[in-house]
Amino acid sequence: MFATLFKHAEASVDNAIGDLGNRVLIAIPFLAALGFGAASLSFYLNRIYGPELGNLIVAGAFCALGVIIWLVVLMRRSAAEKVEQPSAATQENTDTVAQKSLFDDEALMSVLTSAAPIVLPATLRTAMKNWPILLALITAIFIFTRDTSNASESAKGPTS
Repeated sequence: MFATLFKHAEASVDNAIGDLGNRVLIAIPFLAALGFGAASLSFYLNRIYGPELGNLIVAGAFCALGVIIWLVVLMRRSAAEKVEQPSAATQENTDTVAQKSLFDDEALMSVLTSAAPIVLPATLRTAMKNWPILLALITAIFIFTRDTSNASESAKGPTS
């Protein structure tokens, strides 16, 4: 009786971990591109306005970007809280319906498919030039996301 429940829970966790891993893999090239773009913007603004003011402008741009992301997360969280207040009868129906993915949006997918032939070769060229940095980043992500509960239990040894 509980075996199917555990299998369903295990499959849900595996799907969530796989989805998170895919999102991390998708985000890595964009983070590298953002870093190179920020460095390029910093050099450009330093040439025009001087080092002090140029760095302040770049810092202000990143602060503005952080505030925008914070507002988006706040709005999504409040929208999710409004959705999570259904009655008991509708809660059973929502358990069977899968959540809609970010990539189910047609407008987003059309933008991604039209930009991919332009962005992907440049990203690959940049990644090939900076493979040691990417390897260190992947290693760090692997180390930080590793499950250490098994290692700590085996280090304690058997208890008698």
